[in-house]
Amino acid sequence: MNKKRDENPYSPGALTYQMIMTNQMHRRMLEKKLEGTGIHRAQHRLLMTLACNRFRSQVELARRLEVSPATIAVSLKTLEREGMITKKAGAEDTRANFVELTEKGEKIVEESREFFDQLDERMYRGFSEEERRELCGFLKRVYENMNDMS
Repeated sequence: MNKKRDENPYSPGALTYQMIMTNQMHRRMLEKKLEGTGIHRAQHRLLMTLACNRFRSQVELARRLEVSPATIAVSLKTLEREGMITKKAGAEDTRANFVELTEKGEKIVEESREFFDQLDERMYRGFSEEERRELCGFLKRVYENMNDMS
């Protein structure tokens, strides 16, 4: 960390650093939780997305996750090999594959939801509802300010 940030822990750079460190800690906790499941974080994100949405094609799924169709194809192949999803040809268009979670995939999703609920509770322990509401507003403003740059 540069000297200026050390002098003012509330400078924009110091705040950004804190957000990055918090994000990295969240990621490490998820990765630790995923150890031994046979999947990594990106495949986990794919599983969670599939649990909440039905997609007509892998291209649509890739767009949703903002990755390439090739990346989706590789991840789906791994998830299928691990027994977490099945692919079924569409009734109207046999070139389109519908992806469904298997019982094993659904179990990972359910355990993940429980884990995230516990993690969320732990992360905001000691925060009042008003403080959480305020933090949400601040983070939305940060996001909107960044979005205006793109």
